Amino acid sequence: MSEPLSDTPAPAGDERPVRIVIGENNADLAVTLSVLLDAEVDMRCVAIASSKQSVLAAIDTHAPNAFILDLSLDDGSSLPLIAELRTRLPAAVIVIFTGHQNDWLNEQCLRAGADAVVIKTGEFEQLTSAVRQAAVRRDTLRQQAASEG
Repeated sequence: MSEPLSDTPAPAGDERPVRIVIGENNADLAVTLSVLLDAEVDMRCVAIASSKQSVLAAIDTHAPNAFILDLSLDDGSSLPLIAELRTRLPAAVIVIFTGHQNDWLNEQCLRAGADAVVIKTGEFEQLTSAVRQAAVRRDTLRQQAASEG
């Protein structure tokens, strides 16, 4: 089950286009990330989920356009979840935030549809930068598709 951080919608005129669901089974880290993300002017954490099922439930409840996922959730690896999210929300930003420094595993995440892999031992700015860069790429792709179609 996803845990909303706030039941009140963003105020009118709020220019935070990146609505993020955090998929993280470490509750303290998830809350810390949500506070740090909410301090960013262009980001808003809309839910914290500790399992694949709660990440998926958050789609209908919170209308996210971005996901920050740990590779290990309460109900197993989030690797299969990446492909499912990519199918359900093709334009969504998916950033894997992991403690695994494994090139093969990181490549598998990217092949499954993740936009970026950020190692947890890095600076917080690496995570926000990855989200922003992926959002720009996804917006560009949407605009190109709209102009062609």
